[in-house]
Amino acid sequence: MNELTRQKTLAAVKTSTWDAFVVVVGMLKGGAGKTTSAWFIALYYAVVLGLRTLLLDADAISQSAYDWFKVAQAEGFEIPENLVVERYPFDDIAEYIQAKRAEFGAIVVDAGGGSARIFHEAVTEADRLIVPVAPTKIERRKLVATFDEAERAAARNERDVTAHVVLVKADDRTSLPRRAKESLLTPPKGEGLGEDRDGPFPLAETVIHSWVHYMEAFGEVPTELSEYAELMKELDAA
Repeated sequence: MNELTRQKTLAAVKTSTWDAFVVVVGMLKGGAGKTTSAWFIALYYAVVLGLRTLLLDADAISQSAYDWFKVAQAEGFEIPENLVVERYPFDDIAEYIQAKRAEFGAIVVDAGGGSARIFHEAVTEADRLIVPVAPTKIERRKLVATFDEAERAAARNERDVTAHVVLVKADDRTSLPRRAKESLLTPPKGEGLGEDRDGPFPLAETVIHSWVHYMEAFGEVPTELSEYAELMKELDAA
């Protein structure tokens, strides 16, 4: 998308009964399972709920979500007609989301760890923030910084944005998922939320396991959404 097209899109005045539900999938760290989560969640809205859905790749570095789309196209996978995938790794993403709300029923943003500014701007327009985290200490350590940035963005958000931590890449053959849950729900002082930095994180009950089905999904259009469908049903019912 060239600069002129971007300016025209952002300047467009749109009136419609549509007002997209915006889900930001993000964390201030790379390799956290954001892109896989964003794709499965976008497919849930497009295929299961039948909503016209926009998947925005807002990762300023890797742009894996858009790469996934291009590979799937090249491999001949059928992209759902009501799913649109775009690149938009720019700081004015909040304005872009505003401009696109009237066109879609759902917008899913893959906000990668490459830019805290883009993550912040995306959250200012979010209805829901989903933070995927693997059950390892190094990933959990980025949660405080992620939620600090999200809280600053939420202060500018006129919607009732909710945040949810989702445990991904879980292997029940190890003790890591259990220990991670304990640490997220009863974090040591300095590693949690709140004034004393020991408050619990808003952890979803649904766990995304380290199944080959997810790890090998890149470049495909999965028809079985498995645990992601259960996750979205849980969050929608909350």
